[in-house]
Amino acid sequence: MSSVLAKPNSAVEKFLTGLKAGEARLPVDWEQWLAIGAPYAETGVTRKEVTTRFARNGYDWDMHGSLFLPGKEHPSGICFVMFHGGAGSENIFDRTPDGRPGLGRVLAAQGFPALALTYVGHWSPKPNGNWDTPVPERQPIYLLDRDLPAEEILDRNLKCTFNVHMQGAAALADQHFAGRKVLAFGHSTGGPMAALLHRVAKKIDILGICGFGSGGPDGWRRQWRLETGSEKTTEHPVEKVSRRSPSTFKASGYEDPPDLCPWGGADQYIAWAQRIRSQMKTSLCDNQHMGNLEMLEQYVQRTGLPREEYFDHLVDPDPAWLKKASVLLVVGDNDRGHWLHGDKIENKREPWMVAKYRAMGARKAAVAVIARYGHVGYCELHNEKIAYLWLWAQMSGYFDAS
Repeated sequence: MSSVLAKPNSAVEKFLTGLKAGEARLPVDWEQWLAIGAPYAETGVTRKEVTTRFARNGYDWDMHGSLFLPGKEHPSGICFVMFHGGAGSENIFDRTPDGRPGLGRVLAAQGFPALALTYVGHWSPKPNGNWDTPVPERQPIYLLDRDLPAEEILDRNLKCTFNVHMQGAAALADQHFAGRKVLAFGHSTGGPMAALLHRVAKKIDILGICGFGSGGPDGWRRQWRLETGSEKTTEHPVEKVSRRSPSTFKASGYEDPPDLCPWGGADQYIAWAQRIRSQMKTSLCDNQHMGNLEMLEQYVQRTGLPREEYFDHLVDPDPAWLKKASVLLVVGDNDRGHWLHGDKIENKREPWMVAKYRAMGARKAAVAVIARYGHVGYCELHNEKIAYLWLWAQMSGYFDAS
Protein backbone atom coordinates (compact mmCIF):
# COMPACT_ATOMS: atom_id res chain seq x y z
CA MET A 1 0.00 0.00 0.00
CA SER A 2 1.34 3.43 -0.90
CA SER A 3 0.23 4.85 2.48
CA VAL A 4 2.96 2.85 4.27
CA LEU A 5 5.55 5.32 5.52
CA ALA A 6 9.27 4.55 5.47
CA LYS A 7 11.36 5.63 8.44
CA PRO A 8 13.55 8.62 7.60
CA ASN A 9 17.24 7.77 7.64
CA SER A 10 20.01 10.22 8.54
CA ALA A 11 20.20 11.62 4.99
CA VAL A 12 16.48 12.37 4.97
CA GLU A 13 16.56 13.71 8.53
CA LYS A 14 19.30 16.17 7.59
CA PHE A 15 17.16 17.47 4.73
CA LEU A 16 14.00 17.68 6.86
CA THR A 17 15.83 19.37 9.72
CA GLY A 18 16.89 22.15 7.37
CA LEU A 19 13.35 22.52 6.06
CA LYS A 20 11.87 22.69 9.55
CA ALA A 21 14.48 25.25 10.60
CA GLY A 22 13.41 27.50 7.75
CA GLU A 23 16.75 27.43 5.95
CA ALA A 24 16.62 29.05 2.52
CA ARG A 25 19.34 26.86 1.00
CA LEU A 26 19.76 23.12 1.62
CA PRO A 27 22.99 21.66 0.17
CA VAL A 28 22.82 17.91 -0.54
CA ASP A 29 26.16 16.23 -1.21
CA TRP A 30 26.44 13.09 -3.33
CA GLU A 31 26.71 10.65 -0.44
CA GLN A 32 23.60 12.12 1.18
CA TRP A 33 21.78 12.11 -2.17
CA LEU A 34 22.44 8.42 -2.77
CA ALA A 35 21.09 7.59 0.69
CA ILE A 36 17.70 9.27 0.19
CA GLY A 37 15.03 6.63 -0.34
CA ALA A 38 11.32 6.47 -1.08
CA PRO A 39 8.90 7.69 1.61
CA TYR A 40 6.18 5.23 0.65
CA ALA A 41 5.84 1.67 -0.60
CA GLU A 42 5.32 1.46 -4.38
CA THR A 43 1.99 0.84 -6.05
CA GLY A 44 1.05 0.14 -9.65
CA VAL A 45 0.73 2.91 -12.24
CA THR A 46 -1.52 3.40 -15.26
CA ARG A 47 -1.26 6.15 -17.88
CA LYS A 48 -4.33 7.76 -19.43
CA GLU A 49 -4.14 10.34 -22.25
CA VAL A 50 -6.45 13.38 -22.09
CA THR A 51 -7.10 16.36 -24.37
CA THR A 52 -9.04 19.60 -24.39
CA ARG A 53 -10.03 22.04 -27.13
CA PHE A 54 -10.56 25.71 -26.40
CA ALA A 55 -10.68 29.09 -28.15
CA ARG A 56 -8.34 32.07 -27.76
CA ASN A 57 -6.79 34.75 -29.98
CA GLY A 58 -9.08 33.98 -32.92
CA TYR A 59 -8.37 30.23 -33.14
CA ASP A 60 -9.25 26.90 -31.59
CA TRP A 61 -6.36 25.08 -29.94
CA ASP A 62 -5.75 21.55 -28.63
CA MET A 63 -3.83 20.73 -25.47
CA HIS A 64 -2.79 17.19 -24.61
CA GLY A 65 -1.85 15.63 -21.31
CA SER A 66 -1.29 12.33 -19.56
CA LEU A 67 -2.70 11.24 -16.22
CA PHE A 68 -0.38 8.98 -14.27
CA LEU A 69 -2.71 7.22 -11.85
CA PRO A 70 -1.64 5.12 -8.84
CA GLY A 71 -3.14 1.74 -8.12
CA LYS A 72 -3.45 2.81 -4.48
CA GLU A 73 -3.74 6.55 -3.83
CA HIS A 74 -2.11 8.23 -0.85
CA PRO A 75 -4.72 9.36 1.71
CA SER A 76 -3.55 13.00 1.61
CA GLY A 77 -5.39 13.39 -1.71
CA ILE A 78 -2.57 15.57 -3.10
CA CYS A 79 -2.07 15.58 -6.88
CA PHE A 80 0.64 17.04 -9.12
CA VAL A 81 0.30 19.16 -12.28
CA MET A 82 3.50 19.05 -14.34
CA PHE A 83 4.89 21.33 -17.09
CA HIS A 84 7.84 20.26 -19.25
CA GLY A 85 10.76 22.35 -20.54
CA GLY A 86 10.72 24.46 -23.69
CA ALA A 87 11.18 21.90 -26.48
CA GLY A 88 9.74 18.93 -24.63
CA SER A 89 6.51 17.04 -24.07
CA GLU A 90 4.73 15.14 -21.33
CA ASN A 91 6.63 12.02 -22.43
CA ILE A 92 9.65 13.11 -20.38
CA PHE A 93 7.55 12.43 -17.27
CA ASP A 94 6.85 8.87 -18.40
CA ARG A 95 10.23 7.34 -19.21
CA THR A 96 13.90 8.34 -19.24
CA PRO A 97 16.05 7.77 -22.37
CA ASP A 98 17.16 4.41 -20.97
CA GLY A 99 13.66 3.31 -19.97
CA ARG A 100 13.50 4.07 -16.24
CA PRO A 101 10.41 5.81 -14.79
CA GLY A 102 10.13 9.56 -15.33
CA LEU A 103 9.05 11.89 -12.54
CA GLY A 104 5.31 11.63 -13.26
CA ARG A 105 5.44 7.86 -13.13
CA VAL A 106 7.59 7.98 -9.95
CA LEU A 107 5.03 10.19 -8.20
CA ALA A 108 2.15 7.92 -9.18
CA ALA A 109 4.07 4.85 -7.99
CA GLN A 110 4.29 6.58 -4.60
CA GLY A 111 0.51 7.06 -4.56
CA PHE A 112 0.18 10.61 -5.94
CA PRO A 113 -1.77 11.20 -9.18
CA ALA A 114 0.10 13.38 -11.68
CA LEU A 115 -1.20 15.27 -14.70
CA ALA A 116 1.68 15.84 -17.14
CA LEU A 117 0.90 18.48 -19.76
CA THR A 118 2.28 19.20 -23.22
CA TYR A 119 2.34 22.80 -24.45
CA VAL A 120 -0.09 23.59 -27.21
CA GLY A 121 1.53 22.64 -30.54
CA HIS A 122 4.13 20.30 -29.03
CA TRP A 123 2.18 17.01 -29.17
CA SER A 124 2.09 14.80 -32.25
CA PRO A 125 -1.15 12.99 -33.17
CA LYS A 126 0.89 9.89 -33.98
CA PRO A 127 0.69 6.98 -31.48
CA ASN A 128 2.37 7.84 -28.15
CA GLY A 129 2.92 11.39 -29.37
CA ASN A 130 5.84 10.29 -31.54
CA TRP A 131 7.13 12.62 -34.24
CA ASP A 132 8.21 11.31 -37.64
CA THR A 133 8.84 14.60 -39.46
CA PRO A 134 12.58 15.45 -39.41
CA VAL A 135 13.30 18.07 -36.74
CA PRO A 136 14.53 20.76 -39.22
CA GLU A 137 11.19 20.55 -41.07
CA ARG A 138 8.84 20.57 -38.07
CA GLN A 139 6.23 23.15 -37.24
CA PRO A 140 3.91 23.07 -34.21
CA ILE A 141 0.74 20.97 -34.52
CA TYR A 142 -2.02 23.13 -33.10
CA LEU A 143 -5.02 20.90 -33.87
CA LEU A 144 -4.62 17.16 -33.47
CA ASP A 145 -7.36 16.04 -35.87
CA ARG A 146 -6.49 18.03 -39.00
CA ASP A 147 -3.69 19.52 -41.05
CA LEU A 148 -3.48 23.30 -41.15
CA PRO A 149 -2.31 25.54 -44.00
CA ALA A 150 1.29 26.68 -43.69
CA GLU A 151 0.25 30.33 -43.61
CA GLU A 152 -2.10 29.68 -40.71
CA ILE A 153 0.58 27.83 -38.74
CA LEU A 154 2.95 30.77 -39.12
CA ASP A 155 0.23 33.14 -37.90
CA ARG A 156 -0.54 30.88 -34.96
CA ASN A 157 3.16 30.84 -34.08
CA LEU A 158 2.80 34.56 -33.32
CA LYS A 159 -0.45 34.10 -31.35
CA CYS A 160 0.25 30.98 -29.29
CA THR A 161 1.05 32.97 -26.16
CA PHE A 162 1.85 31.99 -22.59
CA ASN A 163 -1.87 32.56 -21.91
CA VAL A 164 -2.86 30.01 -24.56
CA HIS A 165 -0.83 27.33 -22.82
CA MET A 166 -2.17 28.34 -19.42
CA GLN A 167 -5.80 28.31 -20.54
CA GLY A 168 -5.40 24.76 -21.80
CA ALA A 169 -3.52 23.69 -18.68
CA ALA A 170 -6.20 25.11 -16.41
CA ALA A 171 -8.95 23.41 -18.40
CA LEU A 172 -7.33 19.99 -18.05
CA ALA A 173 -6.38 20.48 -14.39
CA ASP A 174 -9.87 21.71 -13.46
CA GLN A 175 -11.51 18.86 -15.34
CA HIS A 176 -9.46 16.01 -13.90
CA PHE A 177 -8.48 17.31 -10.44
CA ALA A 178 -11.55 19.38 -9.51
CA GLY A 179 -11.81 19.84 -5.76
CA ARG A 180 -8.34 18.38 -5.18
CA LYS A 181 -5.22 19.73 -3.48
CA VAL A 182 -2.44 20.25 -6.03
CA LEU A 183 1.29 20.87 -6.17
CA ALA A 184 2.47 22.49 -9.40
CA PHE A 185 5.79 21.55 -11.01
CA GLY A 186 7.51 23.07 -14.00
CA HIS A 187 10.93 22.41 -15.45
CA SER A 188 12.81 25.29 -17.15
CA THR A 189 10.34 27.14 -19.41
CA GLY A 190 7.56 25.35 -17.54
CA GLY A 191 8.66 26.80 -14.18
CA PRO A 192 6.86 30.14 -14.70
CA MET A 193 3.75 28.24 -15.82
CA ALA A 194 3.70 26.29 -12.56
CA ALA A 195 4.17 29.57 -10.66
CA LEU A 196 1.13 31.18 -12.30
CA LEU A 197 -1.26 28.23 -12.61
CA HIS A 198 -3.19 29.60 -9.63
CA ARG A 199 -4.20 32.64 -11.73
CA VAL A 200 -6.23 30.60 -14.21
CA ALA A 201 -7.25 27.31 -12.56
CA LYS A 202 -10.58 27.74 -10.77
CA LYS A 203 -11.48 24.31 -9.39
CA ILE A 204 -8.25 23.15 -7.72
CA ASP A 205 -6.51 24.21 -4.51
CA ILE A 206 -2.83 24.81 -5.33
CA LEU A 207 -0.78 24.31 -2.16
CA GLY A 208 2.51 25.38 -3.68
CA ILE A 209 5.30 24.78 -6.16
CA CYS A 210 7.83 21.98 -6.57
CA GLY A 211 10.79 22.63 -8.82
CA PHE A 212 13.80 21.21 -10.59
CA GLY A 213 15.68 23.79 -12.64
CA SER A 214 12.48 25.83 -12.51
CA GLY A 215 13.36 29.39 -11.62
CA GLY A 216 10.33 31.61 -11.06
CA PRO A 217 7.85 33.82 -12.95
CA ASP A 218 9.13 35.33 -16.19
CA GLY A 219 8.83 38.87 -14.83
CA TRP A 220 11.16 37.90 -12.01
CA ARG A 221 13.61 36.34 -14.44
CA ARG A 222 13.88 39.69 -16.23
CA GLN A 223 14.33 41.48 -12.91
CA TRP A 224 16.99 38.95 -11.80
CA ARG A 225 18.88 39.38 -15.06
CA LEU A 226 18.87 43.18 -14.92
CA GLU A 227 19.69 43.40 -11.20
CA THR A 228 22.48 40.83 -11.04
CA GLY A 229 23.93 40.66 -14.55
CA SER A 230 23.94 36.87 -14.16
CA GLU A 231 22.42 36.28 -17.60
CA LYS A 232 22.79 37.96 -20.96
CA THR A 233 19.71 39.29 -22.74
CA THR A 234 19.04 37.27 -25.89
CA GLU A 235 16.40 38.50 -28.34
CA HIS A 236 14.85 36.09 -30.83
CA PRO A 237 13.60 37.28 -34.26
CA VAL A 238 9.81 37.28 -34.45
CA GLU A 239 9.42 34.51 -37.03
CA LYS A 240 12.22 32.25 -35.80
CA VAL A 241 11.54 28.69 -34.62
CA SER A 242 14.56 27.26 -32.80
CA ARG A 243 15.17 23.52 -33.06
CA ARG A 244 17.19 21.22 -30.82
CA SER A 245 20.22 19.24 -32.03
CA PRO A 246 23.28 17.60 -30.45
CA SER A 247 25.25 20.80 -31.06
CA THR A 248 22.66 23.04 -29.36
CA PHE A 249 22.42 20.52 -26.50
CA LYS A 250 26.17 20.78 -25.96
CA ALA A 251 26.21 24.56 -26.40
CA SER A 252 23.54 24.91 -23.71
CA GLY A 253 25.75 23.03 -21.26
CA TYR A 254 23.29 20.15 -20.86
CA GLU A 255 25.88 17.35 -20.87
CA ASP A 256 26.51 15.82 -17.44
CA PRO A 257 28.99 13.22 -16.10
CA PRO A 258 28.81 9.99 -18.16
CA ASP A 259 28.15 7.84 -15.09
CA LEU A 260 24.81 9.65 -14.65
CA CYS A 261 23.74 9.23 -18.29
CA PRO A 262 23.43 5.50 -19.12
CA TRP A 263 22.09 6.30 -22.61
CA GLY A 264 25.33 8.01 -23.65
CA GLY A 265 26.04 11.60 -24.66
CA ALA A 266 24.31 14.41 -26.53
CA ASP A 267 23.89 12.45 -29.77
CA GLN A 268 22.14 9.57 -28.05
CA TYR A 269 19.95 11.87 -25.95
CA ILE A 270 18.80 13.81 -29.02
CA ALA A 271 18.19 10.57 -30.96
CA TRP A 272 15.77 9.56 -28.20
CA ALA A 273 14.25 13.02 -27.74
CA GLN A 274 13.53 13.72 -31.41
CA ARG A 275 10.91 10.94 -31.41
CA ILE A 276 9.04 11.75 -28.21
CA ARG A 277 9.52 15.54 -27.93
CA SER A 278 8.73 18.36 -30.33
CA GLN A 279 12.37 19.59 -30.24
CA MET A 280 11.32 23.09 -31.29
CA LYS A 281 10.46 26.38 -29.65
CA THR A 282 8.88 29.45 -31.22
CA SER A 283 10.48 32.85 -30.81
CA LEU A 284 7.34 34.00 -29.00
CA CYS A 285 7.88 31.37 -26.32
CA ASP A 286 11.55 32.32 -26.03
CA ASN A 287 10.90 36.07 -25.88
CA GLN A 288 8.10 35.72 -23.33
CA HIS A 289 10.24 33.45 -21.16
CA MET A 290 13.09 35.99 -21.28
CA GLY A 291 10.77 38.93 -20.62
CA ASN A 292 12.03 40.74 -23.72
CA LEU A 293 9.71 43.76 -23.64
CA GLU A 294 10.91 45.38 -26.86
CA MET A 295 10.45 42.16 -28.82
CA LEU A 296 7.00 41.54 -27.35
CA GLU A 297 5.87 44.93 -28.67
CA GLN A 298 6.60 43.62 -32.18
CA TYR A 299 4.09 40.77 -31.76
CA VAL A 300 1.44 43.26 -30.68
CA GLN A 301 2.09 45.31 -33.82
CA ARG A 302 2.13 42.25 -36.10
CA THR A 303 -1.01 40.57 -34.77
CA GLY A 304 -3.23 43.38 -33.50
CA LEU A 305 -3.97 41.37 -30.35
CA PRO A 306 -4.33 43.30 -27.08
CA ARG A 307 -1.03 44.26 -25.52
CA GLU A 308 -1.93 42.44 -22.30
CA GLU A 309 -1.95 39.14 -24.19
CA TYR A 310 1.84 39.39 -24.52
CA PHE A 311 2.69 41.16 -21.28
CA ASP A 312 0.39 40.08 -18.46
CA HIS A 313 2.35 36.87 -17.82
CA LEU A 314 5.05 39.14 -16.37
CA VAL A 315 2.92 40.05 -13.34
CA ASP A 316 3.74 38.81 -9.83
CA PRO A 317 1.89 35.83 -8.37
CA ASP A 318 -1.21 36.77 -6.39
CA PRO A 319 -0.02 37.89 -2.90
CA ALA A 320 -3.09 36.33 -1.26
CA TRP A 321 -2.19 32.98 -2.81
CA LEU A 322 1.49 33.30 -1.92
CA LYS A 323 0.63 33.74 1.76
CA LYS A 324 -0.67 30.17 1.89
CA ALA A 325 1.74 28.67 -0.67
CA SER A 326 5.00 26.82 -0.02
CA VAL A 327 7.80 26.63 -2.59
CA LEU A 328 10.44 23.90 -2.72
CA LEU A 329 12.87 24.33 -5.58
CA VAL A 330 15.54 21.75 -6.44
CA VAL A 331 18.57 22.53 -8.59
CA GLY A 332 21.73 20.72 -9.63
CA ASP A 333 25.05 22.39 -8.85
CA ASN A 334 26.12 21.75 -12.46
CA ASP A 335 23.11 23.58 -13.95
CA ARG A 336 24.59 26.43 -15.99
CA GLY A 337 21.60 28.77 -16.13
CA HIS A 338 20.10 28.04 -12.71
CA TRP A 339 23.22 27.65 -10.55
CA LEU A 340 26.59 28.24 -12.22
CA HIS A 341 25.67 31.72 -13.49
CA GLY A 342 26.01 34.35 -10.76
CA ASP A 343 29.08 35.81 -9.10
CA LYS A 344 27.86 34.99 -5.59
CA ILE A 345 25.28 32.67 -4.07
CA GLU A 346 22.54 35.26 -3.71
CA ASN A 347 22.88 36.21 -7.40
CA LYS A 348 22.38 32.67 -8.70
CA ARG A 349 18.92 32.18 -10.14
CA GLU A 350 17.38 29.69 -7.70
CA PRO A 351 18.59 31.39 -4.47
CA TRP A 352 17.50 34.74 -5.90
CA MET A 353 14.05 33.33 -6.66
CA VAL A 354 13.74 31.87 -3.16
CA ALA A 355 14.60 35.26 -1.68
CA LYS A 356 12.03 36.88 -3.97
CA TYR A 357 9.33 34.40 -2.97
CA ARG A 358 10.07 35.13 0.66
CA ALA A 359 10.06 38.89 0.14
CA MET A 360 6.70 38.62 -1.64
CA GLY A 361 5.20 36.85 1.37
CA ALA A 362 5.27 33.17 0.43
CA ARG A 363 4.41 30.94 3.38
CA LYS A 364 7.65 28.99 2.89
CA ALA A 365 10.40 28.96 0.27
CA ALA A 366 13.63 26.98 0.03
CA VAL A 367 15.99 25.46 -2.53
CA ALA A 368 17.75 22.10 -2.26
CA VAL A 369 21.07 22.12 -4.16
CA ILE A 370 21.97 18.64 -5.39
CA ALA A 371 25.55 17.69 -6.20
CA ARG A 372 26.57 16.84 -9.79
CA TYR A 373 23.28 17.25 -11.64
CA GLY A 374 22.80 19.68 -14.52
CA HIS A 375 19.68 20.94 -16.24
CA VAL A 376 18.50 17.52 -17.47
CA GLY A 377 19.09 15.76 -14.17
CA TYR A 378 15.34 15.05 -14.08
CA CYS A 379 16.01 12.00 -16.30
CA GLU A 380 19.49 10.95 -15.17
CA LEU A 381 20.34 8.12 -12.78
CA HIS A 382 18.69 8.51 -9.36
CA ASN A 383 16.17 10.99 -10.79
CA GLU A 384 13.47 9.39 -8.63
CA LYS A 385 15.06 11.02 -5.58
CA ILE A 386 13.94 14.46 -6.87
CA ALA A 387 10.34 13.36 -6.40
CA TYR A 388 11.23 11.74 -3.09
CA LEU A 389 12.46 15.10 -1.76
CA TRP A 390 9.09 16.69 -2.56
CA LEU A 391 7.27 13.79 -0.91
CA TRP A 392 9.40 13.78 2.23
CA ALA A 393 8.65 17.51 2.49
CA GLN A 394 4.93 16.74 2.02
CA MET A 395 5.11 14.10 4.73
CA SER A 396 6.74 16.58 7.12
CA GLY A 397 3.90 19.09 6.66
CA TYR A 398 5.92 21.56 4.59
CA PHE A 399 3.08 22.13 2.12
CA ASP A 400 0.23 22.13 4.68
CA ALA A 401 -1.69 25.40 4.62
CA SER A 402 -1.62 27.17 7.99
